[in-house]
Amino acid sequence: MFITPSTIVDGAFFITIGLSVYLNWNPAPYGKFSKDSGVFCGAKMNARLGWMIQECPAFFVPLLYANLLPSTSLIPMAMFMVHYFNRSFIFPFLMKHDLQTPVETVISAFIFCSFNGWLQVTFLLQNVHNASFSLVQIAGLLIFVCGMTINISADSHLRELAVQRVGKQYLTPTKGFFRLVSAANYFGEIVEWFGFLLVAQTKAALWFAFFTLLFLGQRGCQAHKYYLSKIDGYPRNRRAVIPFLI
Repeated sequence: MFITPSTIVDGAFFITIGLSVYLNWNPAPYGKFSKDSGVFCGAKMNARLGWMIQECPAFFVPLLYANLLPSTSLIPMAMFMVHYFNRSFIFPFLMKHDLQTPVETVISAFIFCSFNGWLQVTFLLQNVHNASFSLVQIAGLLIFVCGMTINISADSHLRELAVQRVGKQYLTPTKGFFRLVSAANYFGEIVEWFGFLLVAQTKAALWFAFFTLLFLGQRGCQAHKYYLSKIDGYPRNRRAVIPFLI
């Protein structure tokens, strides 16, 4: 039996489910869930540099194949790369300069972004659509833009609160989609990748949307429980990640 990109995605679905089960009891060790122990004994590095290192493969790997892509795959690949350009070269420099992030998180995210960048471009190289955009793809592009706008806006609000924060006490987010959910930034990113799925229409895009929903959805639920237990007067009518649902 030959290993093909399709069988790799099949395996990735199963690994994602297994990872979700593990992370249910062991939240990914970064941000509010950082630990002082781990594979690298709690070693940390500058968060700006760490974010750039861990996210940039998802930008540079597709860039290497850009001249080989069929014209019908240029728009979904551009969407993917715009997201990771922001995450690699804009988002990190908006962070506080003195933040630290675990080295093991940087390494694991670097491996994931390298794999995901390769996987998405591999399927888009084989992807041949009609030359014209369908209504579904146009809707997907609009959904992607809406999701990215929500994500960037939510991240901006969180940075505002981080400046106001005293010590390690978290403040209650109150702007935009934070009025509805505790993890508006995660909600925006989930929306993004489902929009990307509608445009790309590949098995790899389906897996990535599924992974994002499980990973960020689960982390958003964990953050929601954390806020409820740590912040006095936190709104109990808010959902965790998906407005009105979860």
